[in-house]
Amino acid sequence: MGNKPKHILIVGSGLAGSTLALELIRRRNKVQVIDNLAPNSSSRVAAGIINPVVPRGVKRTWQYQEIFPIVFDYYRKLESQLQSEFIYEFPMLQIHTNENERNEWRKRGEVPEMVELLNPDGDDTIVNHCGRLDVLKFLNATQTALEKNNQFISEQFAYTDLIFQDKGMVEYHGKQFNEVVFCEGIGINQNPWFNHLFFDPTGGDILTVRIPDLSNKKIIKQKQWIVPTKEKDVFLLGSTFHKQSTSEVTNPSDAEFLLERARLITGKEITLIKHQRSIRPTVQHRRPYLGRHHIFKNLCVYNGLGSKGSALCSWLSPMMADFITYNTPMNDDVDISLGH
Repeated sequence: MGNKPKHILIVGSGLAGSTLALELIRRRNKVQVIDNLAPNSSSRVAAGIINPVVPRGVKRTWQYQEIFPIVFDYYRKLESQLQSEFIYEFPMLQIHTNENERNEWRKRGEVPEMVELLNPDGDDTIVNHCGRLDVLKFLNATQTALEKNNQFISEQFAYTDLIFQDKGMVEYHGKQFNEVVFCEGIGINQNPWFNHLFFDPTGGDILTVRIPDLSNKKIIKQKQWIVPTKEKDVFLLGSTFHKQSTSEVTNPSDAEFLLERARLITGKEITLIKHQRSIRPTVQHRRPYLGRHHIFKNLCVYNGLGSKGSALCSWLSPMMADFITYNTPMNDDVDISLGH
């Protein structure tokens, strides 16, 4: 495809913005990314769990056939490109709390489409094709690569400084762009062009903890989850869900709740290392928002990835990059022009 390269400004360098930037550059576009690097953004406070199974109903996740054949290879290629290690594949142990739940998972594990995903493990179930993206390490590696080419600006984006020009161009701080893509997470609520898209802010806590002698070869999940890191005996523990919460202030009671749950699951003493909280841009219908503004066609949005963002990006970011570069259609479930 011999399209003329576009000049693209991406607002936000979380999972959506970073993966999209790399995809657009791969398609020979000229990209600039701007972000104020808020330490508690939802991408920077994320476990990065990749899980092909939805617990409710014990079924394959949305767009499983599009995502799970490619997701780990997608990030391995980025590891090679960025010369960093951030994707890890390991199973998940789903711990069952009662006989009814156990029987439901056993029964679902016999359904043809679930056979490869679920294996009995004593009273519990092993879920295959799971893993973790070290989101912060990936974001930092991407930022470093962008900075080397003067493609990253560390500052707050100012909506009032965006100037619409003739012939479909926009200007921002003296630079001309064909399109601006907003990948702002919960910050979209302040966006004058896309704040009509409905987001339900959800506060979530994640702990970094030390658990001696616990296996780092699998994720452990009941209602909460315990995720291995590369550091010996160090795990991520989460999460809480506080609907309609916009506070990033941590509460010791949330940490104690998670610690107590993990003690019950593991039977081990647990030491708290760090407590973080972020506001997630949750979409009630659980489908992301992608596409162009209905009036200002050079403004785009890519947002609402939710808790499955690490997996979704491997499918949605190439799709969004093709849409911007070649104007190819997107999946109907995420295209905001279709009333989504």
